[in-house]
Amino acid sequence: MTSSNRTSRLEMPTQTESSDPAIRSEIEFGLNLLRQQNLSKPLVFSPFSISLCVSLLHAASTGKTRDEIREALLRSSTDEKFEEYFSSLLKAVSDVPSGIDVNIANHVFCLKDYPIKKPYLDTVRKLYNAGATALDFSDKVKSAEVMNKFVAEATKGHITNIITPEQFEKDLVAVFTNALYFKADWSAKFEAPHTRKRDFFMSTESKRSIDFMHQGLGMKLYSENDQFEMLRMAYRGTCTSYEESSFAMNIFLPKTRCGLKDAIFTLTAASLQDLLTNTNREYCTVRIPKWKIETNINLNDALRATGIKLAFDIDNEEFRQLAENKHGVSEIAHSAMIEMDEEGTTASACTRIRLLGGGHPPPKIIDFVADHPFLFVLTKDLHPIFMGIYC
Repeated sequence: MTSSNRTSRLEMPTQTESSDPAIRSEIEFGLNLLRQQNLSKPLVFSPFSISLCVSLLHAASTGKTRDEIREALLRSSTDEKFEEYFSSLLKAVSDVPSGIDVNIANHVFCLKDYPIKKPYLDTVRKLYNAGATALDFSDKVKSAEVMNKFVAEATKGHITNIITPEQFEKDLVAVFTNALYFKADWSAKFEAPHTRKRDFFMSTESKRSIDFMHQGLGMKLYSENDQFEMLRMAYRGTCTSYEESSFAMNIFLPKTRCGLKDAIFTLTAASLQDLLTNTNREYCTVRIPKWKIETNINLNDALRATGIKLAFDIDNEEFRQLAENKHGVSEIAHSAMIEMDEEGTTASACTRIRLLGGGHPPPKIIDFVADHPFLFVLTKDLHPIFMGIYC
């Protein structure tokens, strides 16, 4: 694919482009997946990891199957723009300053001697830096060990088991895998001695006592609309200074107490994007939970709901970019974890696809107390990298 200096509507956006349609597609994809989950318990997932893994599937497909994948992930795009966009996004998220640790690994594990086309492997290596390993899937234990070791190393031990020997079906020919690791310190850390127990209200009838981290009065990026207050907490950009990076944790606290579920189903990608973009520096005090969330989800039904349907047809003939045989996706599974403490954030994710066959007046002070269920989105230049709810 040839490069061009000409600006296109799907090139990597900057943080000032408030209405970028590609970022809106990313957010919409994430929200669509979120709405398919159980919103009564804490969860986390990475729309970025899922998109990269499904991009490996996009490169393998043709025809209507390819169209469905492209439209679900990046609406009104072309195949060329789709590849250009996610290849560029991969590079952008990987390009981090000293002090932030990001590792992204894409890999295709394929059945030994299966006729996977070399142009496909060349394409995913060029676009997504994806490696490939041929394995004897009949040795189920060894094959599972190789894949799990790959993910464990890529996520620095946070995710260690993405496939079991029992999941190597007779007709399994390929396993597409993305592993993602993120670790960063807050630009303004929370002081551990200020962490206190406080009530968190899961609903209007129930509450529990948990650790809340606290920051005193300071300037924070803040926005609000009729539904949500949003607070952005930046991560430090270097090891030696307090310069902020472009990575940030954004917390969306519903204005209606314990109204997260209803708000998520009426929240639009455009309004979330506006909240992320149209921020002001405000004087804020901050109290948020100290948390760790781990989630394992099957994405088959959720991705069907986004419009990716033909890929799950076992007799699909539109994976000709991979090989000439009929293929179908058996399962798309996702594991993710996120831990927030006084120092910063650590997060990991893995996606696996099994393929068969201020001013002078007194300042306004915002007391941001996240003591009821909220949405969170970890972003890189507004791109949603991790998303979830705390409840």
